[in-house]
Amino acid sequence: MVRNLRLLAAPCILALCGCQTPLHTHELESRNQSLQQQLDVTQNKIHTLESERHQLQKALNESNRVRKIIGKEKSSRFNESTLLRSQVRRFLQAQIDGYKSFLVNNNLLDYVGGELLKRKQYDNRSIMLVDLKNEIPRSGVLTGVGAWLVKPTHMTVKVLRKIDDKLVVVWESRNLNIPKTGLIKTRFHVSVGVEKGDVLGYYFPEAAMVAFDKGTGDTRYLTRNLRPGSSIRPSSLKGEDQQRAYSLGVYGLLQ
Repeated sequence: MVRNLRLLAAPCILALCGCQTPLHTHELESRNQSLQQQLDVTQNKIHTLESERHQLQKALNESNRVRKIIGKEKSSRFNESTLLRSQVRRFLQAQIDGYKSFLVNNNLLDYVGGELLKRKQYDNRSIMLVDLKNEIPRSGVLTGVGAWLVKPTHMTVKVLRKIDDKLVVVWESRNLNIPKTGLIKTRFHVSVGVEKGDVLGYYFPEAAMVAFDKGTGDTRYLTRNLRPGSSIRPSSLKGEDQQRAYSLGVYGLLQ
């Protein structure tokens, strides 16, 4: 009996399977069509984006081209402007130097220091001089130095300022190489502003070949250099009793 039932059920199962197969195929075809539509839409978007990217790249290339041209134009104008400013500065500096030399050589500047004349004595050693007698009488600008030398020498000029009970070095010139003898006048590389009451110092790293006399001045000395920023009390300077007067001084424009 059971065997007969199995034989009868087999055709029914086959019939059911045959009915389901067309439905499954139709579903797959529908999905394929949907996927194909999505693929087409995506490809269209890709083409659109690629076209936009191409347009943006063209715009970027054009922008870079224009930027390079503008950069070259700016660079050219900058170079021309820099060259012009440089030429103007050199011209003005030459004019200023000429005016300074004219004022110094024709004794038209203010002078502060000892009389520039031939004297009997000189220091044959390295020395730092501080002129306590000839203080700066008015504020202004110093442009050069004058001296009476018995031999060529090197020197630096210093400005000392009174702070409390000390003299502080607030400025020094570059090393001045003076190859001449007798009365000399030379300009500083850079002018310096001074105040009323400032004191002048002169350092000779080699033998000081500037002439001096005793009894008429108050130039004191040290056997070491005073660097900018260093300070010293006037009482620490040597030579108070000698009252030295040197043929040394500075030129400038004072108020």
